[in-house]
Amino acid sequence: MLEISEYVDRLGPYLIWMGWLSAGLFLFSLALVPTLLARIPADYFTRPRRQRTPPTKIAGIHYALLWVVRNLFALLLIMAGILMLVLPGQGLLTILLGLFAADFPGKKRLEQKLVSHPSIHASINWIRAKKGAEKLTLP
Repeated sequence: MLEISEYVDRLGPYLIWMGWLSAGLFLFSLALVPTLLARIPADYFTRPRRQRTPPTKIAGIHYALLWVVRNLFALLLIMAGILMLVLPGQGLLTILLGLFAADFPGKKRLEQKLVSHPSIHASINWIRAKKGAEKLTLP
C-alpha cells in the first residue's frame, strides 16, 4: 500500500495536468466540432469529385506552407480525437473532422466508409439539425 501512495505522490502533478488537458479537450470539442460539422456541404459525398489545383493567387512556397499548416491542423484534430476516445469528448467525430481537413490519397473513400456507419451518420445529422444545416446525403 505504501508503494501505491508513493507512486501517486510522484505522479500527482502529471495527473492534475492530465485533468486540465481532459477538460480543455472536452470544451474544445463541444465548441468546435458541431460548428465544423455544420459547415460540411450536404452534398459533399454525392457531388462529383473535383481535381485539386493550387489557387492562382496562392502559388509556390505559399501553397506548400498552407498545405503543411492544414495537414498539421488535421493531425492535431485526429490526435485530439484519439485522446477523446478515453477522455471526455466527441472522439469519433473529432477524428472524422481531422480526416475531412487532411489531404491524402484515398481520403474520400475513407470518409465515405466512416460516415456510412449508421451511428456516426445519425450523430452527424443530429448535430447538423441542431445547427440548422441540411442532413448529409450519402451515395
